[in-house]
Amino acid sequence: MFVSLRRFREKVCEGKVCFVCADENVEPTKEHVVPDWILKRFSLYNQSVSLPNGTLLPYRSYVVPCCWECNQLLSQQLETPISKAFNEGFEGIKNFLVKGNGSKLFSWLALIFIKMHCKDASLPLNRDRRAMTGSIAKELEYDWGEMHHAYCLARAVYCKATVEPEALGSLAIFSVHENPKEREPFDIGDLTFANTFAIRVGGVGVIACFGDGGAVLHKLSQLFLKDLDGKLSYPQFRELLAHFACCRLHLENPPRLSTLFNRQDSEITIACTKRDKEPEFREFDRSMLGKLMERVLYDTTKNNVDVPNYRERLRSGEMSFLFSDDGSFITSAEHN
Repeated sequence: MFVSLRRFREKVCEGKVCFVCADENVEPTKEHVVPDWILKRFSLYNQSVSLPNGTLLPYRSYVVPCCWECNQLLSQQLETPISKAFNEGFEGIKNFLVKGNGSKLFSWLALIFIKMHCKDASLPLNRDRRAMTGSIAKELEYDWGEMHHAYCLARAVYCKATVEPEALGSLAIFSVHENPKEREPFDIGDLTFANTFAIRVGGVGVIACFGDGGAVLHKLSQLFLKDLDGKLSYPQFRELLAHFACCRLHLENPPRLSTLFNRQDSEITIACTKRDKEPEFREFDRSMLGKLMERVLYDTTKNNVDVPNYRERLRSGEMSFLFSDDGSFITSAEHN
């Protein structure tokens, strides 16, 4: 029921076992990293995902090992109810959360986040075999210890774990403007070293930070989230991903999170075992925000943005798609 950090790193991340149950005695099949219902809804099977090494991989080949029973469990417990909520748009996801399904949505996000990184452990950084490089995960030095908490959240439905609210992290949903001329209606992005993940499905955008105890959402709500007034454009949603990641990296005292296993009753609790009274953040480093902005925005917007020295302005951290110079929210209509 419990998968230790060592087993997670040596078996699950290396793709040797089903990534959910980690059982070596079952024959794993294939689980799509991006859920099958999303691939069908947006006809993505023959399209490609951009990998951290800058290469492309068809979504149909973007898979990880998963046994049949775990595949069915994930479908019943997560994919079916969550796909139904997303199909009902922003209000559908909002109602899903109001009904007390925050833990379930968080587990689903953690699931995709972990699948993405486990897949990176099986792909070479340089696809030219003559280069003799290690995997993407190895060469980019993924910290599996940092990701282990997200992994425990991802498999909470499998081990029927009790998840304490303080152990979830920050979660925010946004209404996103659907403009087929601007971008495709599906987007996915993560900033690995900040344990931050974002996904857009149609008119709904979701951003999550893992392991921060909700501190990032609280801080950004104080700073500017309350000032967002209307649907977001594609670059605005991507900018928010950079802000969430930047805030996560500035957090000095993240809580201590543990997965507690009661051997007598075989019960698992994902808990926050230490948390300071107030979150503390380092002095704001604008250059960090600029680097994140460049990373999540430049390649996908450089051909559509008419701004002199666009890359340099992004990198400076001074440019914003969210707010004008006077601090007012920029509507999607103004972008178009």
